[in-house]
Amino acid sequence: MASKIQQLSELEHVLCNNEKTHGGILGFYSQFKIARLIKPFEAIKSKGIGVGILIYFFCISRLRGLSICAMQQDKNKVLFSGDDNSFYRLMNNAHMNWRKLLLSFAKQFIDLTQTHGDNNNNVKCFIIDDTLLEKTGKTFEFMGRVFDHVTRKYLLGFKMLVLAYWDGKSLIATDFSLHREKGQSGNCGMSKKEQKKQFHKKRPLEVPSRKRIEELDEKKNEVAIKMIKRAIKNGLMVTYVLMDSWFTNDTMIKSIRSIKQGAIHLLGMCKMDGRKYNIKDGRELNSHQIIKRYERRKGKYSRKHKSHYIKVVADYKGETVKLFFIRYHNSKEWKLLLTTNLKLQFVQALELYQIRWTIEVMFKECKQYLRLGRSQNTDFDGQIADATIVLITHTILTLQRRFEAYETMGELFRESQQYLLELTLWERILKVFIKMLQQLLEIVSLDVEETIEKIMKSQKAGQQLLAMLAVLKDFDDNPGYKSKTAA
Repeated sequence: MASKIQQLSELEHVLCNNEKTHGGILGFYSQFKIARLIKPFEAIKSKGIGVGILIYFFCISRLRGLSICAMQQDKNKVLFSGDDNSFYRLMNNAHMNWRKLLLSFAKQFIDLTQTHGDNNNNVKCFIIDDTLLEKTGKTFEFMGRVFDHVTRKYLLGFKMLVLAYWDGKSLIATDFSLHREKGQSGNCGMSKKEQKKQFHKKRPLEVPSRKRIEELDEKKNEVAIKMIKRAIKNGLMVTYVLMDSWFTNDTMIKSIRSIKQGAIHLLGMCKMDGRKYNIKDGRELNSHQIIKRYERRKGKYSRKHKSHYIKVVADYKGETVKLFFIRYHNSKEWKLLLTTNLKLQFVQALELYQIRWTIEVMFKECKQYLRLGRSQNTDFDGQIADATIVLITHTILTLQRRFEAYETMGELFRESQQYLLELTLWERILKVFIKMLQQLLEIVSLDVEETIEKIMKSQKAGQQLLAMLAVLKDFDDNPGYKSKTAA
């Protein structure tokens, strides 16, 4: 039975075939022994259906686009004939360590891909970003209004901060946290009457969910550093941490450079504000002053990316950084790309940073296909569980697709895989998304950062772009059509 998914995405050919997705997840459990990952959590439920079985059906429900309630309808009983309370009891269990479970799946993903020997020499990165999980009700536990940068409005919901791992071919989530914004009045934009009607629950002090609640009001940068350190402690080592301008600041730079004695570099966009940089001659200049002083002397042009840029090495609050001021063709605005790797050249830095957009694609896939943020569970533990299940399902699908699409040629063709196999998600973004947007910039002078962000976060614009990409994919996959066009 085919699903209703029509748009192109990295996981589309898997998501559009229910038999394939069901078999893929079942195979993942049996062939790769995911039951071992679940075993430490089985003690959470001493009676009834085991945790492993419940999580399996959680994943199946996401793939079919069904809520727990919908799974209990007569026509869907073939999926699961048990009581839906079994699901809710697990999701709302404050003793369940969902963070540890997600990290276990991520580690298993990395182990399996490394066993196949396909990512040992690739540049590995952490990507930090957040997304809005919008809600429609006011009775959710800890619910508040948060500012949405796309609509420029305050909306009900949570901000979801995600740490993702990129191994050169695939992106998977390793950790996340939910956040709210207290606002000037400290009431998260909710009246006392609204707060009183919200769901409340008492939890023991030692349970894992207490830490997730504490993160609600912590600064995102501080939580992001904790996530990075936790991931590295569990064996996930990277070369770069990629982030947008919201996260790039002196505290983040110092924190990342202090990990593993400076083995990890930061690469991110930086705000063009009044912050000062100490240039070699001892002068402290802000971004606009640096551009005015060095544009003629050090300005260069990149044909590959059709952009002007200025390269400057500076001291930023005790840390030596390399600054790339970028202005795309016909654009009047400059952008600032900052890195702590002084050996990185402009083209390398820009193409590495563009990997960051893969996390926006992951957010769109999870929301559009796997129901991320659509849970109506008023218990905060249930919201954490729901987001974890979505990210686990995405990880399983990513592994399944990777083994099917990228690893079928064998060792004989391994050296020429980059030419023979279909393009990875990152290559599509670099060759299609960025090139298309840069060409658009030349015509109408749009800002590449703002344009991509609006496309990724706008449902209508995202569907239109995916439709265009589907045409490009059909064109690329149809040699006959290309030959007729050429003729």
